[in-house]
Amino acid sequence: MLLACAMPLFAQSDETNGIDIDPTITQQEFEEFTRLAAQSIYATPVEPAKARGLLGFDIGIATTAVPVDPSSEYWQHATNDDFTYNDYLAVPRITASKGLSFGTISAMYSKVPDTDIQVWGASYDMPLSSGGIATPAVALRGAYSQLRGVEELDLSTYGVELFVSKGFGPITPYAAIGYARHKATGHVLSLPDGPTRTLEAEGNMNRYTFGLRVSMFIPKLVVETTQGEERSYAAKISVGF
Repeated sequence: MLLACAMPLFAQSDETNGIDIDPTITQQEFEEFTRLAAQSIYATPVEPAKARGLLGFDIGIATTAVPVDPSSEYWQHATNDDFTYNDYLAVPRITASKGLSFGTISAMYSKVPDTDIQVWGASYDMPLSSGGIATPAVALRGAYSQLRGVEELDLSTYGVELFVSKGFGPITPYAAIGYARHKATGHVLSLPDGPTRTLEAEGNMNRYTFGLRVSMFIPKLVVETTQGEERSYAAKISVGF
């Protein structure tokens, strides 16, 4: 289901802005909406953190899904359409990772279906231990993302996570613990052509991630779940080595 949500990334459709902040929104509702939005756009490449080497690369299609309540006031007062999928905010993304001599750098681009919402992000994995036959690989990941495409909301996230992974043949389970922050500014028109009301929110959350990568002959499949503001789910299919 998650990967099926990624297919509209390449489709043409009638789009709406998606985010349209109502003048009646409260500060609490704005903070709740931006916390969930920040978790959904966090720049995860959906894979264990590690050093790939100079020839290593990975290109894939992924989706992150965060549960929301479309009937809630925080959602109704922040959006002009219901673009959820079975009560999940699904954010499909294209990811690309490239190995360097000192780590792995990843980039992502996301387009939320049926909206103007876009997300750009990047992450960097710094290996701390390459692991061995009986020991896991350990790496530190830093990430940054920025919301684009809408005038009503400026939103950025950044964070750092410590990853541990251990391969068993084609299967690599991994886990991570981390910390993320976000900063949001909302621009609300009280009346058409009237004064603009500005809302601001920033906050932080702990991130606890568990994932599994299965490397087949050509494609790789990754699934992971993250406990942040809510429990989100992600999946990716990719090619590379």
